[in-house]
Amino acid sequence: MAEPEAWHVARTMRALELLAFEPLSAPQLALAMQAHPRTVRRLLRRLEEEEYVTLTSDVRRKYEPTMRLVALAGQIVQNSSLARRGRPYVALLHEQTGSTAHLAVPSYERVLCLVHWGADAGHVGPQLRELVPAHCTAGGKALLSVRDRWREGILARRLERHTSRTVVDPQELRRELASIRERGYAVEDGEYQEGVRAVSAVVHVAGAAVAALTVSGDQLDVEQCAPKTMVLARELDDALREGAD
Repeated sequence: MAEPEAWHVARTMRALELLAFEPLSAPQLALAMQAHPRTVRRLLRRLEEEEYVTLTSDVRRKYEPTMRLVALAGQIVQNSSLARRGRPYVALLHEQTGSTAHLAVPSYERVLCLVHWGADAGHVGPQLRELVPAHCTAGGKALLSVRDRWREGILARRLERHTSRTVVDPQELRRELASIRERGYAVEDGEYQEGVRAVSAVVHVAGAAVAALTVSGDQLDVEQCAPKTMVLARELDDALREGAD
């Protein structure tokens, strides 16, 4: 039976997502995708013809995305209603807490910051910024707590330790994520960067958890920041819902 066209589209997007994180050879990409090497080679040849990927000049030839994808990603962010509508809420969270605020979305095994607002970046509009691990950051954990399929995919892999406080045991992390789901916000306490604390709450669109509103800093008061973060996340939920009506 022929595979449905939608399956081919999803596989292509998956390949591009993997290559966005690091150059890979055809066998490496096939292994990561759990696909047959011949199938992946055919896919890569087509992507190379369309100038979405190119071969590196290394001894072991690897594929990497071209600037065509960079331009595409930049336009998506600039025109995203999530980033555009989220910007004033990120700014308000910074104003209310005095700490750096972010709006981030899930990206493979990590979370990607779309909007960043701090003392040094108040003028910055939506753009691709920090890419950080999901399992040891507040925004990542907030999203992992409610995105079941994504969570299971990440917990099936080896979790990287970044500091002595990073939780790398899947069962321990599952328990923490269950607590986050119950209380409505995630806390980061030196798990990704020594001394950095953060609080994050999930933002929804049409009932789906699509982003995390986060505030972070070296001297962050979690008890004071958590309620403010949750309130603003709910208000952004409402703004996004009204925008879709």
